[in-house]
Amino acid sequence: MHKDRGICKGVCKEYKVRKPRDGTSRYLSGQVRCQICGVFITRQGCHDRGGNPATDDTVDLYCNCCNCMVRSKPRNKPGMKPIKKTLQEEYEELKKRLDSVVERQTKLIEPKESSSRDTDE
Repeated sequence: MHKDRGICKGVCKEYKVRKPRDGTSRYLSGQVRCQICGVFITRQGCHDRGGNPATDDTVDLYCNCCNCMVRSKPRNKPGMKPIKKTLQEEYEELKKRLDSVVERQTKLIEPKESSSRDTDE
């Protein structure tokens, strides 16, 4: 165990990152959160259990600054899904909505042929 575990030394400021502008989750874009330092950092600011630099495949990540485990997955479900849909997904969803609206309106507009024939006789 490290003696100085749990104390922010300010090294994390070098690896601090901003929120992605494309609307995706921080975690989906590869960022991790150090709760001790209180910042989101890149994986380059982390190391594995053995002290080796972190890679994309590393599971247990530790902050280079405070040597505490960082969070690489969101605590809630909405943070796990990508927020922004692809254009194709948006197109298909809108097409389904439009088709259902058109179908409902055609049912309302269609004259009731059987009831009109009965009244004429």
